Amino acid sequence: MKIVYYLNEGRKKNLYCRISDGSERVTFSLDYSVEPDKWNLKKGEVDIEDISYFTLKDFKKYLTGKYHELKNEDKDNVLIRLKNEALLFTKEKGIDGIAERMFDYFNKDSELPKYAEFIKAFEKFSGLKKGDYKVETIGEIIHFHTEEDIYEMDTYEGLTSRLRSFIKNKSYGEIYTETDKNIWSEIYTDVGVEKHVFLPEFLRQWEMYWNNQYREIRESVGKTNHLDELKQHSWRQFQVYMACYDDCGDAIKLACDIDDMELYSISVMTMMNIFNAEVCYDEYCELEFDGNPDWKSISLDEDDDSPVFYIRTHYCPIKIS
Repeated sequence: MKIVYYLNEGRKKNLYCRISDGSERVTFSLDYSVEPDKWNLKKGEVDIEDISYFTLKDFKKYLTGKYHELKNEDKDNVLIRLKNEALLFTKEKGIDGIAERMFDYFNKDSELPKYAEFIKAFEKFSGLKKGDYKVETIGEIIHFHTEEDIYEMDTYEGLTSRLRSFIKNKSYGEIYTETDKNIWSEIYTDVGVEKHVFLPEFLRQWEMYWNNQYREIRESVGKTNHLDELKQHSWRQFQVYMACYDDCGDAIKLACDIDDMELYSISVMTMMNIFNAEVCYDEYCELEFDGNPDWKSISLDEDDDSPVFYIRTHYCPIKIS
């Protein structure tokens, strides 16, 4: 089975999808207009700056999963079923209908508020109505594009889901790029960890990190000789870390001061394997949202069970058309 996006030059709303399976094929409109200069012909996708880039990525993933699900259930007319479902998504809201379905579908296990609740929260905050803004879904976050600004809306549930994924999947790169070192430091210093508890776990995490590095490079490249020198350098940094630990007071900051990439990420992994992870996620969210004046909270109702959203200006200016 193959899924392809392409531009139908004879249509104003020119973005189409084709699903093929052997000799069977269906095509349908995604009810969306793409400027030719925003289309990557080689990759068969819109540019990453396009507001629907992530929605279209998610939709391909959804169609692939749905295809295999229907095949496993021995359903007939699988491609026609997929086409009809897609047309149902776009019937009233165009590609925004796909965005809504994909956001709710891929976040169904994260206890996030529904897409429609994000929309209500933004309209309550901004006073804007449908047509005055555009919506961009990115994982658990939604960006709202207006004529003057782009707003980012997030939740405790969404941030917790991302943090949990980073730790569970040992996503060292995402810990480095997507998390706040100062927040992790504050969580650490609230409790602190004795040296004889922290360093053995740190060593275990350090070894796991390098084992993963060697395995990934071996599988993708084959040769790992170049890693030997990097590992030796990292080992020397770890020795400095151990020597300074007693006097540092903040194991996360110490790791950043020595190496704000590898050792920092490993120190966070170490802490999260010692502390109660769920408590740490709650504290991280509290420090991120309630401790940062850039974020404004929005509640749909006064009810304590009503979801709470957090919004801030992402960047500006931008013109929507």
